Amino acid sequence: RVIAEVLQRVAPDVLLINEFDYDAQGTALRLFDERYLRVSQNGAPTLRFRERYSAPVNTGVPSGVDLDRDGRIGGPNDALGFGLFPGQYGLAVYSKLPIRRAAVRSFRRFLWKDMPGAVLPPDWYSTAALAKLPLSSKNHLDVPLQLPSGGTLHFLVSHPTPPAFDGAEDRNGRRNHDEIRLWADYLS
Repeated sequence: RVIAEVLQRVAPDVLLINEFDYDAQGTALRLFDERYLRVSQNGAPTLRFRERYSAPVNTGVPSGVDLDRDGRIGGPNDALGFGLFPGQYGLAVYSKLPIRRAAVRSFRRFLWKDMPGAVLPPDWYSTAALAKLPLSSKNHLDVPLQLPSGGTLHFLVSHPTPPAFDGAEDRNGRRNHDEIRLWADYLS
């Protein structure tokens, strides 16, 4: 309710909410919209978005390899992105502008090792791990929005891994660096 009230008072035209769990049916997206944004919170004007959008993320998706090198395979530290279940810490897009869904680009499966100049932790990941580990810990999406003028606004959304919670190898810090750099490279 507090978050919904803040959003109602700010009244954005386009909104990204990170750490919004993904579900394939979009139930959470719909319920947050119907039960919180479209219902006045503390007298704030209701907020109505034309479109809602979410996409699969890498968090909680089992990698099948020992990414954290603890001698075991499985659990949130061995997922393609840290998470207890697939879709945890996902993202949600709400827009008053039409979303050109057929033109949305996802970089969720782009492998980290394939990024030019990747700052992978030296000697940390096995060949098998590098063959599976995507750059994006959640997802990177280029969501094209149709402007009233007929033009397109590209809403670039992501939620990089925190540059912490690892060891001297700095695998999360390095991944965070390259996840942010992906957009810089994409724009240039």
